Amino acid sequence: MLLRRITEHVKAQNWLAVFLDFLIVVVGIWVALMVSQWSEERQARIDLARAEDDINNEIASVYYYAYERLALAQCRKARYAELSELLLAPDPQWPGSPGPYGDGELTKHRVFPPALRSSSRPWMSLAWDTALSKGTLDIMDLERRRLLAAHYDAVIGAAITQDEIFKIESRLQVLSYPVEMTMSERLRYYDVLSEADAQSAGLELTAEQIIDGIEENGLLVLSDDIRRILRFFVEGERAGFDDIYGVCAGQIELRLLADITPDNQEND
Repeated sequence: MLLRRITEHVKAQNWLAVFLDFLIVVVGIWVALMVSQWSEERQARIDLARAEDDINNEIASVYYYAYERLALAQCRKARYAELSELLLAPDPQWPGSPGPYGDGELTKHRVFPPALRSSSRPWMSLAWDTALSKGTLDIMDLERRRLLAAHYDAVIGAAITQDEIFKIESRLQVLSYPVEMTMSERLRYYDVLSEADAQSAGLELTAEQIIDGIEENGLLVLSDDIRRILRFFVEGERAGFDDIYGVCAGQIELRLLADITPDNQEND
């Protein structure tokens, strides 16, 4: 319709009308583009807010897992020290050392009891990876994105190290059973145990760095829901620690929850 009218005005050499028609077209296109851009920016902000909620939930879980790993560090060190002392003993008969790991959800389907038991947690980065790949984080504040990127680099490193520890400890499976071992075999297993110790110490250092990064950089937004989730983790997981690891497990005290008093808890 508009094109036909412009054509008629051109034939009639009514240049003012042609100019007005052209102006209407330009303004209409400009308004459409502005509305489209506004809509895209609004959707981008909505997507970013959703992604940040998912990322915050991930950080809350990782925050607890890091503290949990440190709380269990003393158990690991005591167990490694016990096995290293036995491995260096001159007795050719290895007594077998299954430890307190024969029962529980993670071992009930196993045929062979593990000689060692390290905590295995999902050091999660799915929300971050997904948002990053979709470009959702492009409009995020650059400094916050940099801090989150550093956090997730540490989280991914923790996951890789944890997998490596699991593989190394699996190589010590034979220590669960009483067998005869030469000194050279004992030293070989001692080397494997030393390797596991180095990797575990690295994971515990990474856990400390993750905690410091979250707390010092304000990466975790402590909503009421996040507070409840963290308290549930602390109270629920502790109940099973003694059965799995013994009384060596330390207390888990999340520093970001230190401001919660009994009155605050009732209000949550």
